[in-house]
Amino acid sequence: DAFLKLLLVQLQNQDPMDPVKNVDFLAQLAQFSSLEQLQSINKAVSGNQDVEATQGLRQAIDGNTAVALIGKGVEIPIDTVAYTGDGSVGIGYNLAGPANRVDLQIFDAEGNLVRSLTETSPEVGNGLLTWDGKDADGQQVQARTYTIVPVAVNGQGNPVIVSAALTGEVTGVRYQDGNPILVLDGGEAPLSGVARVF
Repeated sequence: DAFLKLLLVQLQNQDPMDPVKNVDFLAQLAQFSSLEQLQSINKAVSGNQDVEATQGLRQAIDGNTAVALIGKGVEIPIDTVAYTGDGSVGIGYNLAGPANRVDLQIFDAEGNLVRSLTETSPEVGNGLLTWDGKDADGQQVQARTYTIVPVAVNGQGNPVIVSAALTGEVTGVRYQDGNPILVLDGGEAPLSGVARVF
């Protein structure tokens, strides 16, 4: 409305020998459009709509970030792994100090030990063990969520701090309640859990 009023006043009072150029009108229109958008943002923030606006913006950014990770390797600290029932899963670990052995114990929902993956010469820092999706008897396990319990000991038999992580290539993205879930080759994890991209 303000732009139209200004336009009419300018047209009524312009010099017939030197009329206002179209470019000037367009520049003014752009300025008024920017002003209108800023006023809308100000109303949203001051009217307690800032939470909804911020949440929508965050979801949009998270969605773009998740899609950009497709084809890249990620590491996500975990205490569970959602196995898809097909292929292998890379389960990483981070070892805080020297150890002679690292065991990644995999339990089902009933608390039964399904499989134990062992590294007998681990190095301090990040390591990786691959689970082929089979139990201790060599049988393929069901698609479900399994609990990971990492255990590490040094030469004296004392425990060493170790944490587990899901490691793999992002092959897709699905959404749950508006939040992106990364689909890895062998498992799934939320975008918010990513600790390392490689």
